[in-house]
Amino acid sequence: MHELEFPILTFDEHRLSPALGYIFHRRWLDPYESIVSILWKFAKMNGLPGHVLTTQVAATQVDPYEGVEPSRSKVDLPRLGKMLNLPLKTLHIAVIPSSHAAISSPYFRYCKKCLSRGYHSVVHQLETAHLCPIHSHALWTDCRYCAYRAPYRLNAGLLDAPHRCSRCRRRYGGSAVDSIEHRRTLPTEARVAIGRMWYRHYS
Repeated sequence: MHELEFPILTFDEHRLSPALGYIFHRRWLDPYESIVSILWKFAKMNGLPGHVLTTQVAATQVDPYEGVEPSRSKVDLPRLGKMLNLPLKTLHIAVIPSSHAAISSPYFRYCKKCLSRGYHSVVHQLETAHLCPIHSHALWTDCRYCAYRAPYRLNAGLLDAPHRCSRCRRRYGGSAVDSIEHRRTLPTEARVAIGRMWYRHYS
């Protein structure tokens, strides 16, 4: 079944308020999903360009191509919560605490198998973790096609390339990403594994 196609929406860039409404559902998210993964889903399902989204999620005025760190002090979480109708707790978990920046990779870090299902967790950014807690696969920072390492920042380049390298645009996971609407939820053992790692390092 093909993923539903939604019309590109018209946005008031000063208020991040779609003139025609927008689509986002909590059921599209998995536990401990990163802010990048959440915004990828929102942007993809609403046809929202990365440069608009970047300027609106930042707590202060920014260059959308430079972007901001996906941290609690740099992202306007209350405004984002209202836009997505998500509780602040979900968004707090999705971003890196400023006090933990030293153990978090400055580059986008990913599990190929997780990204193939459209999932990226904030725990994948931990430099102390070498394996994905769900799949026990090595975590990557380089694109395996062009060797580019994307900075882990909310910027137009990263947000305009969901699940892909922002330089060569090849899929990080190598295969087609599961449908956002019709994908299966994470199994219980996967939720437990990712949760344990988050609490061990970020709580």
